[in-house]
Amino acid sequence: MKITIAGDSHGPCMIGVMEGVPAGFKIDMKKINHDLSRRQGGYGRGNRMKLEQDEVRIIAGTWKGYTTGAPLVLSVENRASNPVDKPRTVPRPGHADYSAWAKYGLPDLNAYTERSSARSTVTWVALGSVAKQFVELFNVKVYGYVVAIGSVCAETIPEKREELLKLRDESAVYCPDSQATKKMLEEIDRAKESGDTLGGSFRVIAEGVPAGLGGYSTPFERLDSRIASFFLAIPSIKGVIIGCEDFYRPGSQYHDEFHIENGKIRRKSNNAGGIEGGITNGEPIVVTAYLKPIPTLRKSLNSVDLKRKEPAKTSYIRSDTTVVPAASVVGEAALALVLMDAWLERWGCDNVDSIRRRYHEDISGWHDGIR
Repeated sequence: MKITIAGDSHGPCMIGVMEGVPAGFKIDMKKINHDLSRRQGGYGRGNRMKLEQDEVRIIAGTWKGYTTGAPLVLSVENRASNPVDKPRTVPRPGHADYSAWAKYGLPDLNAYTERSSARSTVTWVALGSVAKQFVELFNVKVYGYVVAIGSVCAETIPEKREELLKLRDESAVYCPDSQATKKMLEEIDRAKESGDTLGGSFRVIAEGVPAGLGGYSTPFERLDSRIASFFLAIPSIKGVIIGCEDFYRPGSQYHDEFHIENGKIRRKSNNAGGIEGGITNGEPIVVTAYLKPIPTLRKSLNSVDLKRKEPAKTSYIRSDTTVVPAASVVGEAALALVLMDAWLERWGCDNVDSIRRRYHEDISGWHDGIR
């Protein structure tokens, strides 16, 4: 499966192309638009989200709502225009401005905003929503939530998915800890008032993933390698951890011991985060991602004028105070896309019914001890 993202932040639209989608898969547009709405939300978002009304259009790859096996092409219209009219020559620390200028050499830094903007994630989410719908055909559930914003970290996370999602959806920052939510809102308000921005972290979980996805024959076949690659492609993410973050434990406490539960092989813990040796082990996949603060601040930072070669202060360009809640939705999309790709790699990519048959035959034989 191949993913391509095209379009500019302030161009007519953003486009996402997914090649290798099997035929016979019915796409639910309401679910895609619901995820797009979640991406637009979250306390701390800026004025642009008041301008955009994200809805997906399918340009190609379906017939009467069903995929045909041809490349799936999705489009989301842009409504907001670029708020900066004049050429910009002062790079923002932490942004792609300077590094992109050093590579591409275009004198107006506004040109780099078009591709380095997080607006591109709107098509990530649209394609990822399709991937979530695909893996749901096999009872795999992918969901995410906010762990930390600024200095505030959630402390109480429900173990049951239904309760966690209920609390998450009631939270303005997509955090299932109600006490932490209140503190996060206060932290965001303080940052906004002082002209600052906040980073944080979110977690994405995939439940129901069978053992055996991924591989170790080459380093980049490893599923954890592929997950990290997708997550680090999301703007602002600087780190990814799969499984337990307490690496200071000795091996006797860290590694997940086996046991038999209802006739099936399970683990007593899930510190590995569902992946061992680059291959899924049947436990939930748990990915935690860490975001830096947004580099566009109302509070000016020290910089230089690339044209005049003299010290300068950064100017403010329309932005958010924090995007951690929205990024958690993009993270769901990233994990779902990796899983769908690994699924098709393992059980074929021709027709959904054929994939179902091969999957169930394989899994039933595995549980019966045939393999």
